[in-house]
Amino acid sequence: MDNEALFVMLEDCVERASQELMSSQNLHSFAVVMDENDETRIIEVHEIDGEKRYETLLEILRMEAEAENIIAFALLSNVTIPENFNPQVSSGIRIHVEEKAFQADNKLSARLLYVPYQLYKTASDDTIQIQLHNPIPVGLACEVFI
Repeated sequence: MDNEALFVMLEDCVERASQELMSSQNLHSFAVVMDENDETRIIEVHEIDGEKRYETLLEILRMEAEAENIIAFALLSNVTIPENFNPQVSSGIRIHVEEKAFQADNKLSARLLYVPYQLYKTASDDTIQIQLHNPIPVGLACEVFI
């Protein structure tokens, strides 16, 4: 897998999440998956309850991984960043990232990236803007590629 393709996928995910936050001040969980040709697609579910939406997306990702349709994914959600990570602000985009190739060699083979953000209005025209802060990486065991 091309690491640059994974970074591009993550950048696109953050951009999509930022646009949604600026337009609606809300972020509904979604996933982006990558196939063996480094092609990506978005997976969304239309569940009102945020926890159920996230769990449904995880289940879809597990099925996609089991069918060997994907080699990597990013699952995004809007969260309050735990205080023990000492975030600059508590609002955050959490990105759960797993790669099929990475899991074979590592016990902590998945990653969470917390991207702290602040929404603010511009004085000149009242549009909502976003300020992203440095991401906070956290290692964890795979939940999908097992």
